[in-house]
Amino acid sequence: MAGRRRVVAIGVDGPGIGSSVPDLRYAQRDAQAVRDVLCDPEIGTFDPSDAHLFLGLEADATEIKETLRGLAIDSSPSDLLLFYFAGHTVAPAWSRGTDVYLVTPDLDVSSLSRKPEAGLRMTFLVHDVLPHFAGTALSILDCCRAGSLAGDGGVDLISFAGRDDSRHSMLAACARDEFALEDPANQHGLLTHQVLRALRGQALDERGMVTFESMANYVAAQGLNPQPNVVLRSRGTTALTRPDTPLGAKARPTPPPAEGAAKVRALESPLDRQAPGVRSLIDRLARMARERSSITGAHAAESTSTTTSRVEYLRSAVEADAVAYLSRSGGDFIAMDLTARFDLESVRHLIHLPGDDPALGFGHVAEDATRKLWCAPLNRDGNTFLAVVNPPDSLLELEQAGAKVLETVWRADFAAFPEEAEIQVLTALRAAFGRLPGELFERCLDLYRRVLASYHIVFQPVVKISRNPALVGVHSYEALARRAIEDQSAPFAMLEVAHTWGDHFVIERDKIIVRTALSSYAAAHAAGPWDEPKPISVNVSVRSLLCDSYVDTLRETIAEVHLDADLITLEIAERDAIEPWPGEQWREAPHTYFHNRLAKIVQDVGVHFAVDDFGVGYASISRAAELPLTQIKVDRGILHHRLALRELDLVVELTRDPVVLGVTSRRRELIVEGVDDESPLTLRQLHERGIRYIQGFITGERGAPDLRPLNPEVREDIAARVRGNDENRQARLTHRDRPGDGVPLRRGA
Repeated sequence: MAGRRRVVAIGVDGPGIGSSVPDLRYAQRDAQAVRDVLCDPEIGTFDPSDAHLFLGLEADATEIKETLRGLAIDSSPSDLLLFYFAGHTVAPAWSRGTDVYLVTPDLDVSSLSRKPEAGLRMTFLVHDVLPHFAGTALSILDCCRAGSLAGDGGVDLISFAGRDDSRHSMLAACARDEFALEDPANQHGLLTHQVLRALRGQALDERGMVTFESMANYVAAQGLNPQPNVVLRSRGTTALTRPDTPLGAKARPTPPPAEGAAKVRALESPLDRQAPGVRSLIDRLARMARERSSITGAHAAESTSTTTSRVEYLRSAVEADAVAYLSRSGGDFIAMDLTARFDLESVRHLIHLPGDDPALGFGHVAEDATRKLWCAPLNRDGNTFLAVVNPPDSLLELEQAGAKVLETVWRADFAAFPEEAEIQVLTALRAAFGRLPGELFERCLDLYRRVLASYHIVFQPVVKISRNPALVGVHSYEALARRAIEDQSAPFAMLEVAHTWGDHFVIERDKIIVRTALSSYAAAHAAGPWDEPKPISVNVSVRSLLCDSYVDTLRETIAEVHLDADLITLEIAERDAIEPWPGEQWREAPHTYFHNRLAKIVQDVGVHFAVDDFGVGYASISRAAELPLTQIKVDRGILHHRLALRELDLVVELTRDPVVLGVTSRRRELIVEGVDDESPLTLRQLHERGIRYIQGFITGERGAPDLRPLNPEVREDIAARVRGNDENRQARLTHRDRPGDGVPLRRGA
């Protein structure tokens, strides 16, 4: 049910296990009072059944975290969450001030260095609750170091790394390095006393209601010492209370700010005002593409992929007089394509290029007494561009945002892949302008989820090679995402979209992929030829492995599909650096921190890890040597290096390293990817170096939704290659059991 209003109120007087800090006197009383006023039948706006109250010894950290995670995951964009905490906080010495814990009765500070997730961390709210709550989240913290939720130096942790979010606001009793106080005269915390006064009617707005903004501004104006820390990012007018007073709202105005008090408001992005226009333009483009698709039928994708059809498509969609695709050749302009009413000579004097004025690199509008010309560049140097004659005022008002939309649409295909095309448009805006209004962010996230959920999973075999054909066979599978079962190309662009948007998209992508991959694999195995399932690997990003919600999804999916976790390997993407985000601090060296994180996942879930595409991006020797891996997958590019054999010798040594060091008796598996008939190294050369597993088209097996053993002829051919029988003849491999000979394999997520 949408539109639910949730309260989580926590009050703990005690300092935790083994602490010598004195008990507080009013924290539990404060939490109870806040909950009661919000749920008051006369003035409250929250249903008591949606209020979660954790007091004293009943405030169990695990239960609190499960409650918060459940509310976040099950939320909708119209929901509201108010989080309140009163009690002690602690910043362990080992964290060097980067970790703050909200103290619960079961918190044992002495164990946190070994079990940092044992308590209720402030970063748990930052990473695992607030960014995943789909609606508006409000936080009130009446505790020492309360400002830690917002961070230092203008780094707003509430907005979440990589995500500009305007839905989370905070009222904190003090800055991150200050101490909150209790007031014996009022028998409340200093902050909470003023919060309660505000909610009971002292912070009425012009409607006679108390919103989070009016409450926070009232509290900030009371001259408290320490001064409260206010972050107002949610600009909504949702009432927290509706005090019923015969004096009415006008007789109970919000008190004027005290001298020196500051009212805080969030700075708007220029796109905030343009969001409705951008959405309207995208909707028109999509609608026109659907109409053209219904007319052209099966040839829609072909027709909209040509420049000829696209200029007319754009003219109709933006409701302009004419549109042309222009290019500069030498000092002149050439109309590469144009609609019927476009006259280049009549508008030539209105065309200006970045060489004339660098500011025009983002496009421009020029007009004379009879017409307007809107130019949107299609490349950085401005030598190719769209010229739109007499566009509507609604398009002109979009300025650079409108130009970026048309530039992206020119390269996308709304008819063939309408949702993907819209994602590409919104992603181009994100990349160009840094952040988008919340409605466009949520729109893109919703589309991205739907597109990913529509993808199919195919399984590409990892093959064990041997001189003996009887020992050649399928060792394991890698799960790959595809738009369609018959599509052998990975949707790289769509999978990479997540990195432009940040952690939230990356984690959502990886959660959907791992859930779909493991579910599909369980079904494929049930219909397959083997009694016991083969190992399966799935790609994952570094940032997802740092997120508890991804690990929860992994654990839950394994249980749902009844797979043995020991069969699952997560391949760590080579493009991801192992390092903290800006504003983030890790208590250990990056590889040590990440090693410990992986070790914890291995212990808790039981899966294994591999480094993917070794030799590319961040998949370096240090990553392979310092992380708890059971596999190393070598990128096909290494096979084409001049010193390929020496490089492979080094990687083979890395696979033996854990055994040499006495860490384990099991050496890492080494898999060489992308092995095909064009590979300069033969299977014999790979086998002689101790390499036993390969993946690629040379096996005759492309990705497929079903699982099957290797064809006997394929096994004999591979064994012959390992024996060196193919080294004096042209490499060949007949593919009798798969259609579509000659289609190269491409890898994806």
